[in-house]
Amino acid sequence: MNLAFLIGQFPPGVFGGAELQAEQWARRLATRHRVTVVTRSSPQAAAGRTTRDGFDVIRVPVSRWPGLRSFRDLAAIRRVVKELEPRPDLLLCFQTFISGFAGVGLQRSLGIPAVVWVRGEDELRLRAIPIARWTSPGVWRQARGVIVQSQEIRDALLSELPADRRPEVAAHLECVPNGIRLPAPRAARARGDRVLTVGRLVDVKGMDVVIDAVAAAGARLTIAGDGPERQRLEQRAARLRADVRFAGFIAPGDLVDLYRDAACAVLASRFGEGFPNVVLEAMAHGCAVIATRVTGVGELIEDGVNGLMVPPGDPRALGAAIARLAGDRGLAERLGAAARHTAEGYAWERVEPRLEALLERWEARA
Repeated sequence: MNLAFLIGQFPPGVFGGAELQAEQWARRLATRHRVTVVTRSSPQAAAGRTTRDGFDVIRVPVSRWPGLRSFRDLAAIRRVVKELEPRPDLLLCFQTFISGFAGVGLQRSLGIPAVVWVRGEDELRLRAIPIARWTSPGVWRQARGVIVQSQEIRDALLSELPADRRPEVAAHLECVPNGIRLPAPRAARARGDRVLTVGRLVDVKGMDVVIDAVAAAGARLTIAGDGPERQRLEQRAARLRADVRFAGFIAPGDLVDLYRDAACAVLASRFGEGFPNVVLEAMAHGCAVIATRVTGVGELIEDGVNGLMVPPGDPRALGAAIARLAGDRGLAERLGAAARHTAEGYAWERVEPRLEALLERWEARA
């Protein structure tokens, strides 16, 4: 197949799980298919066309006027896709707006089937986001296919639609989880004593809750990530006299030692993650995980079996879970071993064939 990925941002740069997964999918699918990524320029990557890892990346300039950005993006995406030679067989659109919106428009005008990959619960909050309430249901109905990362997200997406529209979307709605490259099994040695949390420093990630929890538990914390909340979080840690090390952004490949040495890994998101990479990565390294009970996480973690679950926004419950693992290293090791076994089910060689089969099926219906 000749595939065009449509995505708002694409590495290099400090991006989230959707962008990092898109990069992995582009790299892996490019071994058997032609792949072109259409995305925005960024401070780390100028506008223009480049080739790497077996696929092409076309970056379009970003408008300096935020009010016009969406319109300029739509026009630029349409122009680039129309000029691609040979013409793509299928558009794989990461996130509903703006990529999915652009994709279904191209599907109508050029006849190229568009598949929309919903990447997290924030895309489903139609009542809270006016533009999503206006655009998303139509995008999901018109797309040749819609992909979500978990059954929980599938159920949540359908629940956002009017009852009479649900069967229409459900007929082409499929689940494909994130894939992971399994690291070698961890050597038998004692773990360190630092709690690890990985993610952007934004409110939704609940980093303030983690700081409060480790302060209450008397634990030590490493935060791997960066973002607009960093100064406020540093001030919070200083005020609480918590032992918190802000490591800044760390490239995924360089997180290995942190995962291997962590006493446990924490995800404290305030609402759904879709299918959190950081949880899957920690599990693959045999690290015990504590996560908030939000949409998508329940498909990875069974409380007390391969991890621990706590309510979102509750530093007392999170602190108690951290203290529990610190006081029972046998439990932490058992949870870590079970977590590794769970992660093995999401190895790339197991996940890739499912996506390819779906794309080929939807492309064949063009």
